[in-house]
Amino acid sequence: MIGELNIYSCYSFQNSTILIQDLCKRAKELHMEALALTDINNMYGAIEFSNACHHYDIKPIFGMQGDVLIDQEVYPFLFYAKDQIGYHDLMKICSDINLSEHKAIELERLFLYREHLFILSGCKEGIVERLVLKELESEALKYIALFKKMFKDNYYICIQDHHLKMQSFLNERLKALATLQEVKVCASNEVRYLYPQDAIAVDLMQASIHGEKIDRNYKVQTNQMYLKDAYEMSLLFDREIIENTNDLLRRCNVTIETNQMHLPHYPLPENVTSQNYLQQLCIVGLKKRFKGKEVPRSYIERLKKELKVIAKMGFNDYFLIVFDYVRFAKTHDIQVGPGRGSAAGSLVSYVLGITNIDPLKYDLLFERFLNEERVSMPDIDIDFQDDKRDEVVKYVTEKYGQEHVGQIVTFATYGPKVALRDLGKVVSVSLPKLEMMSKYIPTQGKNRKTVKEVYESSYAFASMVNQEEMLRKILPAIYLVERLPRNISMHAAGVVLSGDCLNEVVPLTKGPNQNVLTQYSKNYIESVGLLKMDFLGLKNLTVISDILKNIEKYEGVHLNLNTIPLNDEKTFKMLSNGDTLGVFQLESPGMKNLFRKLKPSSIEDIGAANALYRPGPMSQIPHYIARKFHQEKVEYPHDDLKDILKSTYGIIIYQEQLMQVAQKIAGFSLAKADILRQATSKKTLGLMESMKEEFISGALKKGYEKNQAEYIFGLIEKFADYGFNKAHAIAYGLIGYQLAYLKANYPLSFYGAILSNEQNSDVHKMEYIAEAKKYQIRILPPSINYSEHYFKQVEGDLRFSLLAIKNVGQAGYLAIVEERQKNGLFKDIFDFVSRMEGKKITSLMLESLIDAGTFDEFGLNRATLKANLEKITEYAHLKNMIGIDEPPILEIIKENKMVRLELEKKALGVYLTQHPLAYMKQKINQPILAVANLNEYVSKNVRVLLSLLRVKVIVDKKGNEMCFIEGFDETGNVEGVVFSSTYQRYKTLLEKNKIVCIEGKMNYRDKLSLVVQNVKEVNEV
Repeated sequence: MIGELNIYSCYSFQNSTILIQDLCKRAKELHMEALALTDINNMYGAIEFSNACHHYDIKPIFGMQGDVLIDQEVYPFLFYAKDQIGYHDLMKICSDINLSEHKAIELERLFLYREHLFILSGCKEGIVERLVLKELESEALKYIALFKKMFKDNYYICIQDHHLKMQSFLNERLKALATLQEVKVCASNEVRYLYPQDAIAVDLMQASIHGEKIDRNYKVQTNQMYLKDAYEMSLLFDREIIENTNDLLRRCNVTIETNQMHLPHYPLPENVTSQNYLQQLCIVGLKKRFKGKEVPRSYIERLKKELKVIAKMGFNDYFLIVFDYVRFAKTHDIQVGPGRGSAAGSLVSYVLGITNIDPLKYDLLFERFLNEERVSMPDIDIDFQDDKRDEVVKYVTEKYGQEHVGQIVTFATYGPKVALRDLGKVVSVSLPKLEMMSKYIPTQGKNRKTVKEVYESSYAFASMVNQEEMLRKILPAIYLVERLPRNISMHAAGVVLSGDCLNEVVPLTKGPNQNVLTQYSKNYIESVGLLKMDFLGLKNLTVISDILKNIEKYEGVHLNLNTIPLNDEKTFKMLSNGDTLGVFQLESPGMKNLFRKLKPSSIEDIGAANALYRPGPMSQIPHYIARKFHQEKVEYPHDDLKDILKSTYGIIIYQEQLMQVAQKIAGFSLAKADILRQATSKKTLGLMESMKEEFISGALKKGYEKNQAEYIFGLIEKFADYGFNKAHAIAYGLIGYQLAYLKANYPLSFYGAILSNEQNSDVHKMEYIAEAKKYQIRILPPSINYSEHYFKQVEGDLRFSLLAIKNVGQAGYLAIVEERQKNGLFKDIFDFVSRMEGKKITSLMLESLIDAGTFDEFGLNRATLKANLEKITEYAHLKNMIGIDEPPILEIIKENKMVRLELEKKALGVYLTQHPLAYMKQKINQPILAVANLNEYVSKNVRVLLSLLRVKVIVDKKGNEMCFIEGFDETGNVEGVVFSSTYQRYKTLLEKNKIVCIEGKMNYRDKLSLVVQNVKEVNEV
């Protein structure tokens, strides 16, 4: 037998352990010539399978197990594409199944595809197989005759032999019935794992999804569904059957077309080409950018050059499509980012309004974005405000048609923790124990480990596994399963457009939210000629949109971000102080510290900071700062590179600089220089070697010494590893600057918007509220009569949002607002409870509203309201039932201040009316400094009152215990260090969540730190 006819890969979720690369590698070891992939109702793996087969010199057969609707019942069949048309038919069938109500294709519709597919009865749940097992052979024969009549010689019966008694009987009867109807019989092994010992993994996954358990006596029904070689198969089936199988495999000949583009066409006026239309738009756009002034020659030449390349590569329609949906967003009150990635280096994008960065002003290169020598799809990713992104996707879908627009599938992998939990539950390991074990498995970044690696390296983890006999037994299965995809999801940003109907180019499915998704993931979409565009939702743009609305609503200023000054003194002063909380990409402690040293004075500085603050180039930061302030001499690798590197003080930071260096030194075109950049960054060794020879040869021709050329090429190789895209750095630097400008100049509108967008995050709310106080902005308590769904501006202050209160959902909030608007403000608590009875206000929500202080304006304390809630609700019920309108006399309760503050924090996520530490400070007679002011006391002794957030004990070089702490008061957080001698004295006081008074000395190296010298409990002070 030359190959295998029936293989289920990992994309038949929970039905196989086979990764496609592993499959092809194993098939090569077994000297197989052909493999057929037959995943269940999907073709997710088709392109990956094709690529892997070609890599291992194996013929790929494209198939699928598909569900067919027969007499209102669903039965599986096996389908195989005979030729190119069959492959396209298979995609349509796959799409029909996944998009239909029954999740199956009707038999009558399947008949339409009879010419170019092989159709096999070969699944144990198939209609023929079921009838035979029920001993209804006359019925089975009737259906075999029907399928033979419909599909002629393209219909086969397929048998398997997994050493199962039932199967032996079934095979004999199927062969007999096939003979009666003159239908050919072929054979497969229904492969679901690569090796016999892997069988249990499939059983465990199946048990998991069905909520079943297995015990220690469990044995797999069969372990024969592994990839068998030709000899093993020859022992199971007659020679004629194997010949039929081989003949079928030989007759399937499909190559997935990867050299065709299915680009959509932008709808144009009559007698106008896309090239001319794009050119005219660009000319108008360029004039608009210069607002009637004369356009410099350099811009005209650059525009001509870009338009020529775009036309030559066939991307005119692409730019028109992007221009159109960006224009839609901008004319429908949807914030659009100034640019993202290399697209900001295109003048065409700039004059069309797709981006908002002048590429000539910032020395950005078109060739970094689009390169005729590196043929690939253009890639313009657009940021939209995240709460309106879907409006843009909807617009594009409606404009080009649902059949031409889809989103992209992604796969959620089990991963080690989920694999351990899912399979562990099947063998009755308790969930708490599995959760405890999962804490030993690192899953982030470079520290990520597999279950096997953790088992072999962690004694504690291995001990817990070894205590559970069944868990130890299934460990090899967990090792297999953790690598597998578990289910599908939708790519967060990717949208696909096609000139042809999508189901003719790619199989389709429905995502978790019923969105139409391509079954090929983002890695393979471009290879089949489809256009992928990223519509990214950026929360910061939503914040900007809300800030601008606040400014217009409350301050009467219509602000256009495109016209704000880019040299605002107040903005750069704020950035230089490290006051970057809430500013896009600049708010981490490291970035704050960098900005304090860098003292930025331009968008270029912000872009450089973004580019430098990464693991590779971070070592260049001190040199960049020292050179900026003339504390270190600016040196260049060669004097001829001064113009290229002057803006970054002789330091290579950007990919565009690398390209310009190659152009200057070796005479490369920028297009070739971009290929060099890509080759060196991706370590494409063969290409790098040939490019190096060309580089040195070109440099010698231009009169440079060989050693100079080799030195500069070495720099290119070094910096290509972490050279940053300047277009992206400048574009995102501009978003950061815009937010900083709004914060510096309109702090009230800034904090109102950012708190409204972060109202579900207690940590962020606390930070922003503490910071707002620095700008003399008070956060007023929430009010049942005056609070809205956002943080509302009230005479220079902000009113806390009702929706930011715990247990107040959207439905409850809308009910309150509707009642307020319809029947006026609430007079008191009795009026509120009686009017809101039966209107989505639960007792839990009512208690949260009280604890949050929304009823404080009515004059009764919160403890009294909560203690009398039963009386109040009873009164409200009687009033609504029989009209009694005499409120009860309430029992007045004395309030405990600390209890009130804790309940307030529980309801609001923050201490709002007063922080407990501020309350304690009032009772302490000694002077206590606010954490927010500690930066003014560097190298001085201080006394602070802190609630300890973190205490991390370590061992110093001498083997003694010391610790690092982090604590906070009502004004902010501070980190500190407690050396061993001090720690020994106060270790019993240094515990998480304790409130302590600390005396020490402020230190500042890379960041502010408190060296602890003395610790006291608050009651000792």
